[in-house]
Amino acid sequence: MVNSTAKRGLGFILLATVLGGLAGYAVQAVVLSQLDPAAYLKFSVFWSALYLVISGLAGIQQEVTRATRLSARRQENKSNTARNFGALTSLAFFGAIVSLGPLWGPLVFGDAWSWSLVVALAVGAASYVVVAVFCGTMYGLQQWRTLAVMISSDALLRLAFIGILLSFSGARELLPWAVVLPFPLTVLVVWALVRKHTRGSSILDVNLKSLAWNSARTVSGSVATGMLISGFPLFLSLASRHESAAAVGTLVAVVTLTRAPLVIPFLALQSYLLVFFRDHTSNFWRAFGLILGAIAAATTAASGLAWWLGPALLSLFGPEYAVDASTAGLLVASAGFTAALCASGPAVLARNGHAAYSAGWMAAAVSVVALLFLPIDLNSRSILALAVGPAIGLAVHVIYLVRTTRA
Repeated sequence: MVNSTAKRGLGFILLATVLGGLAGYAVQAVVLSQLDPAAYLKFSVFWSALYLVISGLAGIQQEVTRATRLSARRQENKSNTARNFGALTSLAFFGAIVSLGPLWGPLVFGDAWSWSLVVALAVGAASYVVVAVFCGTMYGLQQWRTLAVMISSDALLRLAFIGILLSFSGARELLPWAVVLPFPLTVLVVWALVRKHTRGSSILDVNLKSLAWNSARTVSGSVATGMLISGFPLFLSLASRHESAAAVGTLVAVVTLTRAPLVIPFLALQSYLLVFFRDHTSNFWRAFGLILGAIAAATTAASGLAWWLGPALLSLFGPEYAVDASTAGLLVASAGFTAALCASGPAVLARNGHAAYSAGWMAAAVSVVALLFLPIDLNSRSILALAVGPAIGLAVHVIYLVRTTRA
């Protein structure tokens, strides 16, 4: 049975996820209303590159969540392990991203690359390391209200920055900074509010060296998560250089808007599910089956709605964003496999299956990227990649869970 604390926690996290999701949709609506498909593609490439890195760094949050327990008494020296790890890792990522900017900048952004884009991405990545350590600690301590404030405030602040920037100044070159600045600002404000009550209250079940090693393995799986979800626009752009920017931009918009209602909630709930599977093992398969069943039911309903209403809703952003009903419906249907993978990953990680966790996500990501280069039309290869890749990763996770149960 799920205790009352976990139920309240789920409610807080779901509410924050809904608010964050709505804010994310509003961001896309504001940007789509102000930019043509070609300009939107440029914005999406930066967004995709940033969140590809951030998705990988989310593996740090997963490991800190798994390792964090509530201490019976204040343990200043123990809690410093997570703080020191976060500071060192943040500086390392900032230095690596900036120093390697001339190598990856032209590849990702093409002729439009600049040091401003490189530094903005580096600041976003470095800041998110701190966010990941902070949120992982709060998940481990089951500080649901703090997490809900963190999740919703970050998304709402980003919406406010982008909305104000585009509505009043039109300075599109500052859009990357409007995207990244909410990370450091939110964690600074929230930490100032909760520092007095939470500092020294956590203890890790690993030392600094083990935390770094476990995080490295979890990050490898989370990088694959980013490749599959956040990084999809980037890899689609790289695989479609021969296609028109407008066509690719339109498909990216469709993928972003239609798949998010299924994928984003389960992506946001991974740390919650990790805590749930870690602390409740007696009825694991029943709970796991119910989650997958709920995902299947939601996918069926959502894909039907997308088939019916998707083209009309997308046309509200302009005739250039027109898409046929079958493409909208099948893209949403493919999102069900990704949502299931977001549920199976925490189940594997809760059993300390770091290698299996990484293997499942990596198998899915590699399959998606490979299928994007098939010599077929743009829509067909995108749908095929987004359905087959996650299905392969889900199979890897389920096989591991079955084997550990038998053992």
